[in-house]
Amino acid sequence: MPEIKWVGIKDWDAAFPEEHLPNGAKPLRCPDPLSAATLPYGLAPLLLCVGALFGKAWLLGRFPMDTGAIPVGILLGLLLIPVHEYLHGVCYPKGCTVYVGVVPKKLAAFAVCHTPISWRRFMVMSLLPAVLGAVPLILFLLAPGGWGAAMGVCWPLAVMGLLSPMPDYMNVACVHRQVPPGAMLQTTNSGFFWYM
Repeated sequence: MPEIKWVGIKDWDAAFPEEHLPNGAKPLRCPDPLSAATLPYGLAPLLLCVGALFGKAWLLGRFPMDTGAIPVGILLGLLLIPVHEYLHGVCYPKGCTVYVGVVPKKLAAFAVCHTPISWRRFMVMSLLPAVLGAVPLILFLLAPGGWGAAMGVCWPLAVMGLLSPMPDYMNVACVHRQVPPGAMLQTTNSGFFWYM
């Protein structure tokens, strides 16, 4: 397992220790992860969550959640944002260092590691935090009708957990389109690169 270091509050353009980038590494063309370009990647997860809510309401014949529990779900979702970043971090190889922190000015968190990783590991690393939304969504769907408070906590957790990886979904799409399986990916302080 890698060493994961909490670095606290940082600027978005903070630099972290880099590893040598091999000759011939090609830049990955991807929009800014904090731009509106990520919004389309949230559409399917949002529709999934809204569909689950309407489906549950239709099955029960009423609104399924205790509305007083919804703020608890939102608060838990916010508290899980660093966990999202730690889930990225645990995917890196043993012996490397992953820096985790927050950027309040951008309302964002980050996990940065400039160690090269395989195409497959990159995909897992990018998508793993979605489990923070998938698990509450499954619990919401499986909850009995009388568990309105539990559903009121789980549904906003699911929404936040499935929407917060929008930049990660975008990165996965960029890598899938531009990088052949079997390649290595490496970040630097100036962006993503890949090489064979």
